Order: sequence, then structure tokens, then C-alpha cells
Amino acid sequence: MWFREKRSSGVSDDAAMQQMQQVMALLDEWQAPEPSPWFDARMMARFREEQQREPDGLLARMRDRWLYNSNSALKPAMVGALAVLMVAGGGGYWQALHAHATQPTVSAAVHDLQVMDSNDQTIQVMGQLLDDADDGPPQS
Repeated sequence: MWFREKRSSGVSDDAAMQQMQQVMALLDEWQAPEPSPWFDARMMARFREEQQREPDGLLARMRDRWLYNSNSALKPAMVGALAVLMVAGGGGYWQALHAHATQPTVSAAVHDLQVMDSNDQTIQVMGQLLDDADDGPPQS
């Protein structure tokens, strides 16, 4: 792939091979620095401190898992939780909008007049029924 990239940029195969050989030669000459004499002792001391440390709480472990894990196993659960939150939030918002859209309140005077009108209609219907009953048996 590196050679294909070089070829597309206008460098010939021979020039790319020479550049690669130069890089390899430089890497062969490079010497890695030696670790300090106390590296192992300090590393083991840190390991002991970590082993003796008090375990983290639940929230700290969840935070660490969230930050340092690949989260590939959590993605479906996160999508489901987000969907539930969106449905619950949308339902709450819809209910809040429609809770304030109630019927206008009727004043006490209007309500009393409506009750009296209803009672008057009932009395008229009852009067008509009683008049029909006073006429006697139906004639055939």
C-alpha cells in the first residue's frame, strides 16, 4: 500500500525502494535507551500500591467501564434506553400541552340557568306524559 501511494504521487518504484531501504537502515542503527536501574523496583511498588488500594465504588466502576471499554456490548442497550427516554419525554410533553387545554370554566350563574332549563324541560315532558295518561285507555 505504501508503494502504491508513492507511485500515485509521482515517485518511481526504484526511488520508493531506495527510500524504504534508507528508513530500514536508520532503524537498524537506532539504539533504544536503557531503562533506569530502579525501573523494576518502582514498577513493583506501584503494583503493590494498586493491589492494596480500596476497591472503587459502583459509580466509579461504571464510569471506568464507560470511558475505557469499547462499548460494543452496550450499544443496543443504550439505543433502547434512549428510545424509552424519548417516548417518555414525548408523552410527558404531550400530556403537559393537553393538560392546560381544558374546557373554559362556566360561571355559577350560567350553570344555575342550565340546571333550571333542564328541570323545566323535564317538567314539561312529565306533564305531557301525565296528560296522555289522564285521557284514558287508548281507543282501538
